[in-house]
Amino acid sequence: MLGMPLAAAAQDDVIANAGQASVTRSDIATLLKSIGDEGRTRLVADPAALERIVRAALAQKAVYAEANAKGWDKQAAVQTAIEQARREIIVRSYLAAVNAPPADYPSDAQIQETYDQNRAAFTAPRALHIAQIYVAVAPNADAATIEKARKQAADLASRARNGDFAALAKANSDDKASAANGGDMGFVPEAMLLPAVREVADALKPGQVSEPVQTPAGFHVVRLIDVRAAAPRPLAEVKDRIREMLRTQRTQQGIQAYLAKLGGNAPINEDALRKVLAAAQ
Repeated sequence: MLGMPLAAAAQDDVIANAGQASVTRSDIATLLKSIGDEGRTRLVADPAALERIVRAALAQKAVYAEANAKGWDKQAAVQTAIEQARREIIVRSYLAAVNAPPADYPSDAQIQETYDQNRAAFTAPRALHIAQIYVAVAPNADAATIEKARKQAADLASRARNGDFAALAKANSDDKASAANGGDMGFVPEAMLLPAVREVADALKPGQVSEPVQTPAGFHVVRLIDVRAAAPRPLAEVKDRIREMLRTQRTQQGIQAYLAKLGGNAPINEDALRKVLAAAQ
């Protein structure tokens, strides 16, 4: 529900709020589900990007609440756009429903065949198991603030080499999600890591801790835990993904055939069409 008042959500469910608009854990969970595994992994490796998403969602809700308060949705042009969007949603939903494949499609044999023919597509990329202590720096920070953060990160790096990295991350990291796990970010595909972090992590041996790595969002103190080489994912791991892919393909094929059947042979009044085009120029 857009523009939900803060009072409507439990305090511990609210991630951010501005006036009568709030972003909840449910909002972000829905968004993370929609972007898929790759997008979620990228956000784990870049906490500043997740913060930007939260702020963008909050700004959108705040604008929606402001527009609603002014009755913006009552304008004729807005009403027309809403009705068009409503029609498109109904059409997409209906087409997907009437062209859904049988419940038993695809068979195990079809899944196996797809897996065998596309093994490269189901290869897990090389991944680095890392932990980090993150010291955030605001985008508009001045030189003195940046230098203070650098010194803090350098001190934490030095202490981490001779102490308990996990305890330091829990107490000091500004990436709260990984801090709760002692800074452990799990295995992150190397392509998902920030380039500067990836370069430094690649030069470490398991167990080593880096010097502070500066990125536009702040400083990262990285500990390499393990490296996992690229390797084919077993069928059991990707079976559900293949099933959904094949079902989606079958649905799209059905939709195209259904649309062609309904409108593919309908006569076109070319004279009237040319007049419309001429009037639009």
